[in-house]
Amino acid sequence: MDTKDVEELAADTLSGDLRDVMLTHIRSMETPWSKMSETAQTDKIYAITNACETIVRRAVAIVAAHGSEAVFGRVTKFTVKDEIKAELVCASSVGNIEKVAENISQPAIIIFANPDVFMGEKAPATAEPDEPKLPIEDSDDDETQAAA
Repeated sequence: MDTKDVEELAADTLSGDLRDVMLTHIRSMETPWSKMSETAQTDKIYAITNACETIVRRAVAIVAAHGSEAVFGRVTKFTVKDEIKAELVCASSVGNIEKVAENISQPAIIIFANPDVFMGEKAPATAEPDEPKLPIEDSDDDETQAAA
């Protein structure tokens, strides 16, 4: 991907752009996509969209962490007196447990990086119908043309 392509990826449509790139790749592999049913294509679109959202979440975390280890979580409550005390809730994975346990009483920088702001898209992805639409002539147009 050259510099121009990178510049064209707008931050507010990043996941949609990633999805479109992946779908373009899949659709170019003629045999698998063209033989899939509409339902299978819809399922594949759903899976690719989820994969793109995961990629975006990881990318935002990497950029926000700027080389430091990140723990994905959210602040669920806080109190304010002489200082702010906040409660962090995150998944109880081994990695998160180790990171939090190793850093108790250590200085930390909290960066609020919400990856959801990057979950937009230019247009929704659609599956190709199993049966193409039939061209149906409008009877009003035929009568109008016959009268002319």
